[in-house]
Amino acid sequence: MEFSNHRYKQLLWFASALVLLLCGVVWFGIVYRQNAFCAECRRAENISPQSDHTLLLNRPSSVDIDVLASGMNVAMNSQPFSYTPPDSWLVNELGADPAEPADPWGEPSGVIEFEYQGKEVALLIAVGSYWGYLLITVDGQPANLLPQLPNSHNQLNEPSGSKNFYEPERVQDDSESPEAVNATRWLRVHRAETSSDAIHKVRIEVWRSWGQTPIRAVAIDALPSEPLPSWPGLLLILIALGLLWLHPRQLTIRQWLLATLWGNPLSEFGRRQLGLSHLSWMARPLGYWLMVGSGGLLLIVGLWLEQWVLCLMGVAIIALTTIFSLLPWVSLLLLGLPFYFGVKLPLLPGRSFELVDVGLYGGLILLGLHGLLNAKRNGIPTRRARPPIWLGMTMAALIGWSLVSAFEANYADVALREWRTVFLAGGLLLILLIGIESGSIQPKSQDRRILLLAWLAGGTIIALIGLWQYANNSMLITAEGVYRVRALYGSPNNLALYLERTLAVTLALALFQSAWAMRWLLWGMAGIQLLALLLTFSKGALFLGIPTIFVVLTVATLLQPFERRALTWDNARSRRRILWSVGLFGLFALVVIAPFLGTERFQRLLDFSQGTSFLRLQLWRSSLQMAWDHLLLGVGPDNFLYAYRSDYLLPAAWQEPDLNHPHNWLLDWWTRLGIPGLLLGLLFWGVGLGKLLTRLLKNGSKKATFALLVGLLAAALGSLAHGLIDASFGLPDLMLVWVFIFWLSSPMLDSR
Repeated sequence: MEFSNHRYKQLLWFASALVLLLCGVVWFGIVYRQNAFCAECRRAENISPQSDHTLLLNRPSSVDIDVLASGMNVAMNSQPFSYTPPDSWLVNELGADPAEPADPWGEPSGVIEFEYQGKEVALLIAVGSYWGYLLITVDGQPANLLPQLPNSHNQLNEPSGSKNFYEPERVQDDSESPEAVNATRWLRVHRAETSSDAIHKVRIEVWRSWGQTPIRAVAIDALPSEPLPSWPGLLLILIALGLLWLHPRQLTIRQWLLATLWGNPLSEFGRRQLGLSHLSWMARPLGYWLMVGSGGLLLIVGLWLEQWVLCLMGVAIIALTTIFSLLPWVSLLLLGLPFYFGVKLPLLPGRSFELVDVGLYGGLILLGLHGLLNAKRNGIPTRRARPPIWLGMTMAALIGWSLVSAFEANYADVALREWRTVFLAGGLLLILLIGIESGSIQPKSQDRRILLLAWLAGGTIIALIGLWQYANNSMLITAEGVYRVRALYGSPNNLALYLERTLAVTLALALFQSAWAMRWLLWGMAGIQLLALLLTFSKGALFLGIPTIFVVLTVATLLQPFERRALTWDNARSRRRILWSVGLFGLFALVVIAPFLGTERFQRLLDFSQGTSFLRLQLWRSSLQMAWDHLLLGVGPDNFLYAYRSDYLLPAAWQEPDLNHPHNWLLDWWTRLGIPGLLLGLLFWGVGLGKLLTRLLKNGSKKATFALLVGLLAAALGSLAHGLIDASFGLPDLMLVWVFIFWLSSPMLDSR
């Protein structure tokens, strides 16, 4: 009976997954048929500038009624529209264009009022690379299909729905004119909650926008119904695939993948299959690293000379070393993380590839080949320790939910690109790291040290590039009276976000390292990174990130469980030495920053009425409203820029419209992926920090482990502190570093 009951549960599990999979496919079919059926109607929602005039001219130029009725789509020179002031508007069959008012910032360019009878009202508006906005009320209340931003009140002091005209991504270039041509689009403004027989009064305030003909037409219940969202179908399919993966009888694929990750270095059988038995000398450390060094040298020379042949040869030689381990491949990936923004690998004639893409996808292919030639025939080997399953499960959930959110984003192509380069990339790096540790030619602790040093070396090199730029006054950013270094990044803030992570770990290893030679090397690396970090003049790093790192290191020093010795004076002396070292680094930071304290950047730090601090407050207010309006899915990965500047940019913050994240990690998770994404992000960080603290308390007596764990904790907390006013995870290098930090903090695998 128990066996039968067990089989029944398995069958029920499998059937549930198939039902969910079928429901997801059916949902996609319904959405596809609906979109195909309404294709002609949906094209009317995104009228091109060329066809716009034809559409309006084919419509009656005037409608002699007082109230617009359901089904009407009328031009702006129709009878129902009332314009204020009447003499300042240019109105014809092409649209309504206001005149410039006497006080453009204190009064609207004009007001349009009309009445309609129906359920939904929509406007055909002209958007483009110009600043202007609408404030719309219906029956004295905010238009309910538009964002209601804080303090968005019209001239009658009524709370209003708002909409910006600034949508440069929709603009089409006109080859005959040096200026861009505005694009037109339908904007659903209000959907009545009462019966369709009620008459509603609409008031539209147009601010600025003169010379753009911002309002082109009005439609009442004339637009096609909005199609069903496609994301529920994708979510059902992902859940079904997850159930099939976890089904206890579906072990074939899982066994192969796990055998790949837990396989030994390529066996003699695998080398014979490849015809590489004569390369066994590469298994020796000298030959192994000689191949890695020669491949890396060819790669660097190829990048310097921009010769794709040399780059390809270098990558091929490094790939050849993965016969024994993925260690050199992933080490170079971690070394090159801070170069992802400014360096691309030319591997084909006239074709370059992203460094992170080559590292991750190339490593995944090499790992798969390694597993195919080395999969064990006797099943999966037993293990004393497991990989960080919590990290894998959380990353899988983040990857799945971010894909659902990206699938439904307004700009799906941009969203899917960030999904691939941030969330999926984090999962792929985790697979490669586990693959390295499970199939190694040397002790696993040595593998981790090599990976760690490669990552820290990358931070030191990018810091040296920044210092060289500062010394040569090259590629610097001038802002508020200071020159800011940025190395190969587009912004000094991005450089600061990366360097504070490497600095925390480098400092911790230097402070708690017992070998003097290694300690001096680490101190030198920490000094270089700290100086470059200070010269970014990132407020988040200077006032949040670096102080948090120093506080964590100080507290760790005071609480460090030093090994017991014959004399307790040795313990006190060690603590004093470390505390003095932390103090000297802090004094060094103050000495570097002191000459710049009189500049505008620091003098206006607490001035919230203007400047950066004022704009940051406006950004947070807008972001919070965006988050409330998109509770479930958010606006999608990398869609914050378009939603913010087109729908949620407050008039007071018009000077800085092109912001692509809310500069706060809580709002970033929320606006990007909705409430589920926020919860998954908090779970990702919360469990990771919890595991890190648990292992720190459990293994604190081991000096090497203690130093690494303290550095990782300082890096994580410093990043979160800085992320309160800046980015924290939504960039390829930052997400990969988070995965690397939590992987380093997990116990090492130990296969029998």
